[in-house]
Amino acid sequence: MDTDAGLASVANDPAVRSALTAAWQTLSRFDVATPQDPDLFEFFRSLRDVLDMLKASGRIDTVDAIMPHVDYLANKADCSTEVILGGGRFLVHQQITWEALSHIGTILQMAAPKGSEKPPEGFPDDVFSMIVEAEEKLTGWCTREKALVISNIVLQERPQSCVEIGIFGGRSLVPCAAALRHNGTGAIYGIEAWNPQVAIENATDAGNDEWWSKVDFAEIKRAFFQFVAANDLTQQVRVIEAPSGRAAALFDQIDFLHIDGSHSLVNAVEDVILYARKVRSGGIVVFDDINWPSTAPARELLMVLCDVVTTLKDADTGMDVCAVLRRR
Repeated sequence: MDTDAGLASVANDPAVRSALTAAWQTLSRFDVATPQDPDLFEFFRSLRDVLDMLKASGRIDTVDAIMPHVDYLANKADCSTEVILGGGRFLVHQQITWEALSHIGTILQMAAPKGSEKPPEGFPDDVFSMIVEAEEKLTGWCTREKALVISNIVLQERPQSCVEIGIFGGRSLVPCAAALRHNGTGAIYGIEAWNPQVAIENATDAGNDEWWSKVDFAEIKRAFFQFVAANDLTQQVRVIEAPSGRAAALFDQIDFLHIDGSHSLVNAVEDVILYARKVRSGGIVVFDDINWPSTAPARELLMVLCDVVTTLKDADTGMDVCAVLRRR
């Protein structure tokens, strides 16, 4: 295949186009105009402008999170990072391009300016304020929509035993804990190793695994505990600092389960086998990142045990990204 044909093949791949469109729309939240026909190479040139903007505003953490994905792309394309961020033409496999765009888009979405802070009608102010504060102070990828869905489920179902696999920075655990506090009953058991070796024990993809290997877990853990204590959530939050496979024996029955741990094929399937089977009949399971190829077997296994209640979609691409299920 000649170079031009290869470039066209990558640029027109449906998954790449979807990720590129979503990433461009996230850039638009940084006052970057979204073109009518998004271009892969122009995206990275515009990304350079956003990275400069983030550096100038002191958001070095976001820049440091994005650059490993740019560096990995440059390495696979056998070119320099300057070529990538300069809008130069490069050629790598569709899967690698999609992974880089997806990761970069997710990180940008976390850093983008927030929208309206007004709670939905009838939604408790105390729970909403915790969701907003968690977005501002904690690391993670939980969207506003997902946080509202989690807290609404807890407010309505009034579970006693809640389990979240994969706390990371706590952005999705806090909405559950805040809703439990509002209910006046129940606890959320968060399972998290905060260990890079555990995070990459089983491979997902090279860019993703490289990013996780460099995360400052000690700082993320410190910020989480500080947030829980400062916001009086200690009665609701129980932390089990261990790999999820080791902690499963601690639970006999679960009312609400959120699976958002390692997305490797092995770990995702293991979490479903060890935990979803312990969810009581009628209980709720939230399964994150259902669009990842590596989570597909776990998703199929969940369908044997549960019925889908709803799915959350990526606002930009329309792809299903999170499933809410009820245990049969």
